[in-house]
Amino acid sequence: MTRDPRLAPYFGSFTGALQRARLRAAAPWLAGGRRVLDVGCGLTDLASRLSPYVGCDRNPEVLAMCRARFPEARFVAWDVAADEPPTELRSEAAFDVILMLAILEHLSEPGTALARAATLLAPGGVLVTTTPHPLGHLPLELGARLGLLSKHADEEHEDLLDRAALESAGRGAGLALATYRRFLFGLNQLAVYVRA
Repeated sequence: MTRDPRLAPYFGSFTGALQRARLRAAAPWLAGGRRVLDVGCGLTDLASRLSPYVGCDRNPEVLAMCRARFPEARFVAWDVAADEPPTELRSEAAFDVILMLAILEHLSEPGTALARAATLLAPGGVLVTTTPHPLGHLPLELGARLGLLSKHADEEHEDLLDRAALESAGRGAGLALATYRRFLFGLNQLAVYVRA
């Protein structure tokens, strides 16, 4: 994909590989034509692989690029850290899968964001998250300095959550941690929530 130069801070040499690893971790929950909401979608290509799919992001430049690349898909402006779900999402059928990949570490109140997203979850649905493990702090910082990972993402990190913090944030949102595992040499983690 040709990237807009304005978005260069969002990418490093290994950003694509990291994104693919996150998607591989989430893939088991994406099969079977389930309705998917991707919160904090970034410059994703999931719109070409999943249907029905709705992507959400707070960055207007990112949304414009996604809409240009995938005009048949829906992309909605939503800052989950600041706002309740937009009316256009609340007024439609609930989602079977809500993705929040590499977003919780950027939020000062991850439990609040989980609770907001969970209001859009269908009965029996899952909320799938990935986030760096605290052990990844130094590799992330060094990778950003060397241009291997996103400088913007590293600067935006609020806190790297461990398993206990992920469980606590979920509990506060009325969610139970159903699946947890680490990947990428233990430096990243997958947390899958269901309604408690």
